Amino acid sequence: MVRRCYEFAGVRIALEGPEDLMYEREGRLAPFGAAHTEESYTVTLERVDRLEPPEGECLAVEPDCRVYEQAGVRTRYQGGVELTWEKAYLRTVWQGRSCRIQLLRDMVPGPVGTHTVLGALGAEHLVVRAGGVILHASCVIHEGRAILFTAPSETGKSTQAGLWHRHRGGVIVNGDRIAIRMVAGLPVACGIPYAGSSQFCENLTAPLGAIVYLGQAKQTAIRPLEGFRAFRAVWEGCSVNTWDREDLELATELVRQVLDAVPVFRLDCTPDESAVLALEQALSGR
Repeated sequence: MVRRCYEFAGVRIALEGPEDLMYEREGRLAPFGAAHTEESYTVTLERVDRLEPPEGECLAVEPDCRVYEQAGVRTRYQGGVELTWEKAYLRTVWQGRSCRIQLLRDMVPGPVGTHTVLGALGAEHLVVRAGGVILHASCVIHEGRAILFTAPSETGKSTQAGLWHRHRGGVIVNGDRIAIRMVAGLPVACGIPYAGSSQFCENLTAPLGAIVYLGQAKQTAIRPLEGFRAFRAVWEGCSVNTWDREDLELATELVRQVLDAVPVFRLDCTPDESAVLALEQALSGR
């Protein structure tokens, strides 16, 4: 058995499994390696010939996931499970701080990838319970503060982070996902080991300076968002199990706290330095 420990966004995980099943060591989890295991979630990977049927109440049915719960044990089936759990190739059983991830032998013959591990764990749930929320956003650190660019897919999140890197020397933390948390009463952005198709996935944390909701336009324009418009712009990109009432309440309150401390802008722009200049001017005017 191989055992490896990781930490991200306040979540500590001790992951163990057979050598032939463990994901590649230099995958996206590698930068988040940790030596300690105190207060960790203990996660075990194993191959099985068949998945046991679900028990208890069905909490959620989504295109790639079904969740059941009975007597404090939560079971998650993943795969083509929108119609029936029998289509699943992966089963995750949570009880307290212990988790067992089972993968069908004939469906997953080789090592599992980081994306599979994080999806099976329900990273969005763990981050919420650690006092944060995962946001679909790119993140760049400039002059010690994090700027987040959030928007629907293919709108230009990673492009904007790249512009700040190219024109202002900003450090790109992640091109697709970031965690936001309140630490000692202040909002921070934390790198996480998931980046979609982005090549950027750094283990960096910085005070949060601004959140920018992007739109594409022929001419660059920026305006501040406040109240419900600001909340909606951020909430739209949050990864939250809305069927879990406690997760929903915790995430909602976290976003409200962040918005009380951090400016939110709507930036309709072209993919060039004009977008950087517009945001720079908006930030300097605060």
